[in-house]
Amino acid sequence: MNAPDEIASLIAPKSSALQMLYWRSEILQVMFWLRGEGFGDIVDAPMVERFLGVEARNGVSYLDRLVEEGYLTVDGEWYALSEFGLKQGAREFADSFSDLTKPAHGECSDDCWCHASVDEADACMAHRIEHNHAMDEKHAPKGHTHDGHNHDHH
Repeated sequence: MNAPDEIASLIAPKSSALQMLYWRSEILQVMFWLRGEGFGDIVDAPMVERFLGVEARNGVSYLDRLVEEGYLTVDGEWYALSEFGLKQGAREFADSFSDLTKPAHGECSDDCWCHASVDEADACMAHRIEHNHAMDEKHAPKGHTHDGHNHDHH
């Protein structure tokens, strides 16, 4: 076994039930990404295998099963996401990258009112600055402020 195969065997689950879930997720994400990047709505097994990487031949064997379960449609050697598969692929893709796309500490979320108007954006920024300043003061050593100067004049 070479190094990439060893790494893949550590990543993919060992039980058949979990393997099915794992490869379903991987295939749907790859097909969703390929579609979103403009590589086309239909793929063949070698294309999926190329994007899945190591141990892909194992995952590609699940394509027909995904057709049976309604995630994919098939026409000869070509596979496409069904409407159900497209929705599930989007969900799987979003879940996989959720840690990278959520707001960082102190940033607003997509549903914040600051995205609605300039006035709201100004008010939101002022609130965040005030909140961050208050947190800095709360956690500063006694007699020190966030500017690093000792303001304890006893």
